Amino acid sequence: MRGKLRLIAAREPVEDAVKIHQDVRLFATVLEGETVEYDLGQGRYVWLQVARGSMEFNGTPLQAGDGAAISEEQHIELEGHGEALVFDLA
Repeated sequence: MRGKLRLIAAREPVEDAVKIHQDVRLFATVLEGETVEYDLGQGRYVWLQVARGSMEFNGTPLQAGDGAAISEEQHIELEGHGEALVFDLA
């Protein structure tokens, strides 16, 4: 999970991700100065929840407990120090 987005739950899970009955892909990441990037499909949205630490989400600074939504972009970039959840939603 460190330095990358790891799929932990999805409607169509792969590897050891949990199956959920919603049109969502849930990723977790742990960053220690790294940057992760993710491309969204057409008509998809992202919710980010910072669990611990501080990060920048497409250039916007966030702290532990903060959340942010992206609705009209095709690419996200997350960098910083901490843990976060990234929800890819329909």
